[in-house]
Amino acid sequence: YSDANVDINAKLAFTSQTFLGWEDAFQGRFSQKWQALSSDKNWAKPVLTELMNWGRACWSNRCTHLFGERKDQYHLRRHRLHLQVKIWYESPRTQVLVNRTNFPDRASILHRNNEGIARWLDQQHAVRDSMRNRASQTTGQLTMDRFMGTTVTRRHQNLIFQGSLQEARRANLPDIEHTTGSDGDHSHGGTPPSEEPPD
Repeated sequence: YSDANVDINAKLAFTSQTFLGWEDAFQGRFSQKWQALSSDKNWAKPVLTELMNWGRACWSNRCTHLFGERKDQYHLRRHRLHLQVKIWYESPRTQVLVNRTNFPDRASILHRNNEGIARWLDQQHAVRDSMRNRASQTTGQLTMDRFMGTTVTRRHQNLIFQGSLQEARRANLPDIEHTTGSDGDHSHGGTPPSEEPPD
């Protein structure tokens, strides 16, 4: 209420909507006090449009503040995906569980665009989850999964593996430039992937 640049009707409408709930506003349930801001009978549509634009601006500002500009966001996600691929290829078998003899050459994974790498990681998680579920079942028949250790050992190894993945997902960009081919931003032909950096 101390901002003299904001109309009193707008302040009253904002206060009323806060009392009613902003989630309701985005579902079309507005405080009637918004009506005082417009002479148009269809006042709800422009108010909702303005709120959506404001929300989008807040979200974009938040992302830029946390992750930098759009190009940096793309590089950050790519860096984190590469770290996760490294974990899958280099962690002990007792943690990965998946048979890596079926893995393609690591470079072929790293040269995919971000969505391609993410899909490959999702596939490995699905296979690993299936193996963990199978190892926890009592069937009366020993399988290779049981040779990964006791239930306590397998749980401990899983915590280490999941912790490593969480660290990779929260990693920051290194302080080096991202212009070299080693980052995987360029295909074998020297052209960048077709994927657009995300919002």
